[in-house]
Amino acid sequence: MVSDTMICSLCCGESRSEDMCAGCSYYQKPKRKYNEIPRFTTDEMQIDAQLSDYSNVIEGALCAYDIELENKLKDKDAIKILELLLDKYHFLDEKIQIDEPLLISGFDSVDKSIIKDLPNIKKEILVKTLSVIRFVANRRTKLGREYMNIIHQYVGQRIDTGIRVLPDF
Repeated sequence: MVSDTMICSLCCGESRSEDMCAGCSYYQKPKRKYNEIPRFTTDEMQIDAQLSDYSNVIEGALCAYDIELENKLKDKDAIKILELLLDKYHFLDEKIQIDEPLLISGFDSVDKSIIKDLPNIKKEILVKTLSVIRFVANRRTKLGREYMNIIHQYVGQRIDTGIRVLPDF
């Protein structure tokens, strides 16, 4: 609700909300600080077989979705899909806030794998796993497909039976 009255910047900052500020040209949604979400270390992921399995489910689902797209999923899109999953599981968004079909479909695909293959995972473990995967993806990418190529090589595509399909070398 836009008002014609003046408000100081301090009061604006303390009282702003999406509902109250809709239509204001100065309003911006708060940015999510994905780098501050708790995560496992890469060492913890490497030495714990259970955590590695969780990671393989998620990255295998990303590989499967990429194959559906004929290997055209960019790292930035995979990272955004991971952020949408963090929006759901860490920030507890009930609805994803994006209208890009590629990302919506990728989110749905990976989320279905999480629900099917990791039904009993504790939410804090899932969040820390998603967060470390996002961290590694950001570290590996040079804005192309570097991360996707790595996970195709080391994780492979997951199929409905839960078996990994690794590429031929």
